[in-house]
Amino acid sequence: MQRYRYLCFALLLAVLLVAAGGSLVAGSPEEAQEKVTELEQLVQKLEENIRNRETRIKELNAEMEASGKRLQDAETALAAAGEALSEKNLVFGERVRSAYMKGGLSYLEVILAAEDFGDLISRVVYLSRILSRDAVIVAGLREEYAAWQAQKTALQAEKKNLEELQYRLEAEHKNLLAEKKQVDNLLAAAKEELEEELKKVPQAERTPVYGVVIDNHAAARPQHGLAQASVVYEYEVEGRITRYLALFADFPAKVGPVRSARLHNIQLGQENKICFVHAGGSYDNIDVLAKLDMKSVNALASGSKAFYRDSRRKAPHNLYVNLQQLKLMSPSESVTLRPAYLDREGQKATSFDITYSNTYRIGFTYVEKEGYYYRYINGKQHKDADGTAITARNIIVQYVPFYNDSRGRPTADLVGEGTIEYYCQGQKFRGTWRKENESSPTRFYFQDGREIERVYGQTWIQLVRK
Repeated sequence: MQRYRYLCFALLLAVLLVAAGGSLVAGSPEEAQEKVTELEQLVQKLEENIRNRETRIKELNAEMEASGKRLQDAETALAAAGEALSEKNLVFGERVRSAYMKGGLSYLEVILAAEDFGDLISRVVYLSRILSRDAVIVAGLREEYAAWQAQKTALQAEKKNLEELQYRLEAEHKNLLAEKKQVDNLLAAAKEELEEELKKVPQAERTPVYGVVIDNHAAARPQHGLAQASVVYEYEVEGRITRYLALFADFPAKVGPVRSARLHNIQLGQENKICFVHAGGSYDNIDVLAKLDMKSVNALASGSKAFYRDSRRKAPHNLYVNLQQLKLMSPSESVTLRPAYLDREGQKATSFDITYSNTYRIGFTYVEKEGYYYRYINGKQHKDADGTAITARNIIVQYVPFYNDSRGRPTADLVGEGTIEYYCQGQKFRGTWRKENESSPTRFYFQDGREIERVYGQTWIQLVRK
């Protein structure tokens, strides 16, 4: 059962986290392990009962089928015997009525009508033979009637047996459904408890399932939802301005403003296997989306009430999505345990800048006691619309070539390889990136060739011209 496998994995994850010092499920690793063991045993017992009941249901179905056939045969035989008995009774009754009562003639009259003693003896012998034959016939009829009654009794017993089997079958079905419901409830409760506990453990990160294209025009700031994203890509579009593709494992009620699809943000959506949320796009990019094996939704054509415009802002910088209401995806059951600390030392770098243009200057400053970088736009701290400061634990500056497409739009060439700068915990590392094709993941490596294992927390990937 998929949910059961997930439960075992999730609870094992809980134990590992407790052992690593997290606060999960119980106050100690021993208590956590005890709870996991108890829960697994209970689920196994319920599932064993379910398997046994399913076996008994198959046996009962087979027995009911055999009983039904016996009942059908018995009904056929009883009907045939009853019909034969009725016919014999009718023939015998007619013969008796004809022989003894026709014209009012009686046995006494037959005897008295004898002409002499010899004739009398003959008549008596004749009548005696008739009476003896009639007695044999009557005895045979009684035996057939008794056999018919026995068949009738057996038929009634088979009917009762069938009714009892039916009752037992219904009871087994009810018990089966009840026990399956108990398993469902148990798994749901365990999952809900684990969900709550996992929220307290930042190292346990769920895989994002939505990717939303978000506006970064000055009129679009402050944005909604950026602070809650797991990963955010920033990339250049026309006019040397930038936009974001924000990946969400959680479902904020307001994300945006939502903007259009571009070839490079489509490819980023492909490699992350998310549901791509955008607001329109040029015909060529809409055609690209239609041909891809990637779930996507166009806010301008969806008709879903999850998309709405905020009248306090001007179009096109006022279109938002409620990911809780969109209901195209469920939260991922895939959880990644990320480290809290790097296992190597880099060059000290507590602050750095990235310049896309004179009006799009990005800065990051590391605060050691808090363990993350604060983000700045044009020298001003970048905050979400609710006032939450936007921070990052990992920043990857990915240097990529750009070209102008057929419409003159700057487009990042994301397939191939190039150089990166990786910032984490106040340190800078140089390395490389590699992407084999449009749908494959981009992998990031230290200079020595070992793949980078990001620490837990929000990651920003800055796509920058070479």
